[in-house]
Amino acid sequence: MKRGSLVLTILFIFLISMFPVQNISAEQATVHQGPLEHVMFFIGESDNTKTGSMSPSESSKNQNYELEITYQGVEKQRMAQFESVIGINGIIPSGTWEVCTDYRAEGGSTGAANFSTEVEVGGETFTASQGGHAGIPFQPGREGTFCIEVEVDEISVSRGEKITVSLFNNGGVIWTNPDDDSKAMIMWGDTDSNSGLVLNSPLLDIEMMEPNVDGNQVYFPVRFHSEFGDELAIAETLTAKVLGNEIPGNPYVSTTSTGVEVVYIWTHPDNAESGSYTFNITLKPQEGVIIQAELSHELTLDGSSSDGDGWYPSNEPVRTGGTDLHLDIVVNQVDDRLERTSKLEIEGAVSTWIRWGLDNIGNDSLDSTSWWRELGDSGSIVGADSLNNRVVDDSELDILENYLTGSSRDLADFIDRGLALESKSILGGDPFDLEGALDIEIDMNGQNSFGPEPITITIRSSTVLDSGSFVFIESFVRSQSQTYWTKVSLDATLSTNPLQGISNVYSEEIDSTHLRIGITENVRVSFTSEERIDDFRVTITPATSFIDGPLTGLFLVLIILIISGTVSIKGTRNKSRSPSIFWLILSIAVLVTLYTMGIRMGLVLGAGIGTFVLSLIIIFISPRHRIEGVGDIPNKKIPVIDCPICKQTNPIPSNERPLRLPCGGCGRILLIE
Repeated sequence: MKRGSLVLTILFIFLISMFPVQNISAEQATVHQGPLEHVMFFIGESDNTKTGSMSPSESSKNQNYELEITYQGVEKQRMAQFESVIGINGIIPSGTWEVCTDYRAEGGSTGAANFSTEVEVGGETFTASQGGHAGIPFQPGREGTFCIEVEVDEISVSRGEKITVSLFNNGGVIWTNPDDDSKAMIMWGDTDSNSGLVLNSPLLDIEMMEPNVDGNQVYFPVRFHSEFGDELAIAETLTAKVLGNEIPGNPYVSTTSTGVEVVYIWTHPDNAESGSYTFNITLKPQEGVIIQAELSHELTLDGSSSDGDGWYPSNEPVRTGGTDLHLDIVVNQVDDRLERTSKLEIEGAVSTWIRWGLDNIGNDSLDSTSWWRELGDSGSIVGADSLNNRVVDDSELDILENYLTGSSRDLADFIDRGLALESKSILGGDPFDLEGALDIEIDMNGQNSFGPEPITITIRSSTVLDSGSFVFIESFVRSQSQTYWTKVSLDATLSTNPLQGISNVYSEEIDSTHLRIGITENVRVSFTSEERIDDFRVTITPATSFIDGPLTGLFLVLIILIISGTVSIKGTRNKSRSPSIFWLILSIAVLVTLYTMGIRMGLVLGAGIGTFVLSLIIIFISPRHRIEGVGDIPNKKIPVIDCPICKQTNPIPSNERPLRLPCGGCGRILLIE
């Protein structure tokens, strides 16, 4: 009887854990999610010697990888391997997992291949194959996803245990009529990729903590206990509600010993009364996977808890909670130097990390890998006041600005490791290539307290303009398994001096505009967060000829237009001017357009000379004027004489004989007797 009751109790607990939303009335409770069917996406570089990684967060897919299937002379050869860990303690139920891989076939031949896989988890290894004797077909121009089903047994697993997926090809690809272009590729890591392990295993537990009321704000902390806590706590995948109404804004996210802590701030209405409030959180780490937890709290909202403490994490905030970045770069050529101003506008998790880090410079409890601990160990904090007071003070800003200004290498390290950006692209060159003093300015935008509010970092640097081409702007977000920057936009402009032209602008994977505006040449590259481009480069080649300078070119174009206009007017003194005037206006429009579009000045000047030659031809073929006004004099006959040389008809103004009359066409003297 006791054994039966125990079984019923275990079954009841198991059934309760299967419900998507668990509503508990308590101050604090942990929701054990149990096994969850989800995808561990393949990310990172992998081949027969390198091992990639896996992540349950769809946002981790940020770089495409391709691997050609080649025959290495062995029956079974490892193509790729991916490794991760179990998120939390629990039971993996027996069932069917799938190892899915994207592929693409190229060339004009049809082929087939046989694949197998090994999945190692909890000390157990499970194998399976797909394709049979005929193999998986590869048809020309075809792409898709093939999946290998793997049967797994029930296993008890612990947090942090490794899970490894190995993909093998058995004997290469058999082509029916191979050509030089016939090849098959497997792919993973792209934002649209389906490559990954579909499994049913424990992923995380959610602990809903006791809320903190501070004035008209209520802080709801939630802890994600999982090895993937920081990857799951992406603001775009989280939704929190109080009494069914969504809480706006991004949460605070900080690390804990078992995962992360996510804190939502709810500003309650002035007329809100004390009582029971239901707090609900929804997590959508990937399409088709929804994790929810709900807890009712008794809140006292009578203003008696206005102690001003708010919420301040005891551990370093994560940088993966979702951050917007707008990079504004302005480059001006001054003599033989490129003066560069890079402005980073940051809002979100990285902003929270910077604010917290500034207030915790020199904090001995920081993790040994923390960038802020290294800054504190540098000795820069000597004499600093107002540290660790939950706000960013001027003295703390001075510490960071002086530290970054003092060494271009330290600045590059802050950009590379702290912000996960490419310092070379931000600064315009390697730290050793920078010339002159660096200038750093950090603007908290009037908000010095802890939070995700915007921060603006302005960096001024300069490099020497050497002969040959140079990289104006290139990919500036570092490739990484954990995504810091969820929304990225760019606006970069370069302006030359009046005597320096641009020979060529070469853009890879991005559009650029090249214009001459006044007496300077401008190049602009931009994209919005909706058009985000992560892999691009724009290279500029300065012109070496003095005529390519915008001021020199403008002067020469004006000379050509002035000469063309003068010749057109004087050359049509006794001819029809309409064709010449029309061509002059068209020539001005064409040359101004070519000049503004940044076409090389040699071509613009060549076009100007061409328009001048055509204007001479138009003058030559324009019809000459007949007698002006003859048709306006009714019933009168005016004697005329045709010039035997140019055939110009000339009126005879007098009855005097002999009469010498200059020809109105060629100017010769006509004698009338």
